[in-house]
Amino acid sequence: MVKKREKSQVVAFAFDTADTGYRNQLIGAIRALHQKAGVICSAERCLLLSPEAAEARDLPKSLCYTNFGGYKKFRAEVFSILDAWFETESSVPRVFLTPYNLTESSPDVNADSVCRAVKEYYRQHGLGEILTVVLSSKLHHYKYVDFINVPKHLLTFSARIRLLQNKKLRKKVLITVGIIHSFNKENIIRKKAELEALLRQPSKKDYIAVHMDKLQRILNKNKKIVICLGGRTEGSEIIFDVNYAQALFEKCISLTRHQYGVIIVNGTRTPNDVTDYLYERTKQHPDIVFHNCKHIARTAGERTRWRLYSGKFEAEFSGHEIIGNIYPAVLGFDNTLAVYTVDSFSCCETINAGIPTAISAEGIHINKSIRPDTFNMYQLMVPKYALDFEEFVKLACHMELEPENFKPVILSNPLKVFAESVMNRVKL
Repeated sequence: MVKKREKSQVVAFAFDTADTGYRNQLIGAIRALHQKAGVICSAERCLLLSPEAAEARDLPKSLCYTNFGGYKKFRAEVFSILDAWFETESSVPRVFLTPYNLTESSPDVNADSVCRAVKEYYRQHGLGEILTVVLSSKLHHYKYVDFINVPKHLLTFSARIRLLQNKKLRKKVLITVGIIHSFNKENIIRKKAELEALLRQPSKKDYIAVHMDKLQRILNKNKKIVICLGGRTEGSEIIFDVNYAQALFEKCISLTRHQYGVIIVNGTRTPNDVTDYLYERTKQHPDIVFHNCKHIARTAGERTRWRLYSGKFEAEFSGHEIIGNIYPAVLGFDNTLAVYTVDSFSCCETINAGIPTAISAEGIHINKSIRPDTFNMYQLMVPKYALDFEEFVKLACHMELEPENFKPVILSNPLKVFAESVMNRVKL
């Protein structure tokens, strides 16, 4: 039985997720809310895990209603996680956050269902009011979500009309250009220093020593490109295949002919065949390096999960874990361009930070009727805030354009206005 507390020292909480992008949104939002409230509390501490998971990567899937046989089972799971957390937590949060996960089926139903379960838990245990917030959502008529963050790239024409016509709905919506995130320059500087220190240490494994030496040589180059790969989703609306990887690699070769060093990193959604192809090709090129940033499958069960790497280079990539995820450390080096594939919204991170950024759209096939948001984001960012990558390659090869020559408009970080909007609705 949860005891009622007098005052909250933890302002916001959320259920943890193995999806890195959505996890970063939650961390960024919690940090911003705690900073606004003057609360010193780790955001990671406020991400709740199910009892069977020791860390986020152990979670088979996000906690969402559609993964359960019905609301009763889903509600019981939510209650179980909250019971375990409140047994050790001495304060009662006043804000619950959940991401709008586009990789799930019915993300609006999932968001509303988890907010419903949390509200019912608070009411049943006499914990007072809880403000429920959904991050980076399309505009829906939620029943249990109190506050909706709608990025402009997810706002359709019909949604704009609905907002104009519905004053009550308009009051619970915050429209932002770009997504909520946890990226900042301070973290880049810290991660860069950690990477530099690590690269100075000798490796006991020869193939890792070779990999580290190559990475160091490329980082020493005057001009650098960091390509951050997105990937497919559980549906068929995004085709991210080896054909795209082949075309991308040819562009990388063109850049190296003009003294660029190229670093390629994968993400949780990057297909194994794309990862394997690019890793094999980069091993043969002195100025292009591929570093695996994806969690590696360890068991037969984990090998069935497409978000974990389970390709033919598992042994070699396990050595990459010694170095760790080099993004965002490599973005801290001078004269570096961050490149994101059009299916990813992480471009908002570097654009907010004032880091030269480009978006690669040519060759990735996306069903516009299902995922118009990807093209909306591209049009919002290019050319005001970011470059088109294919255009950058032409300018770099024919006019010797360098990342430091590109002076983009810096996109305002939505975290501050988000925190103010939420805290104006909360009574601590």
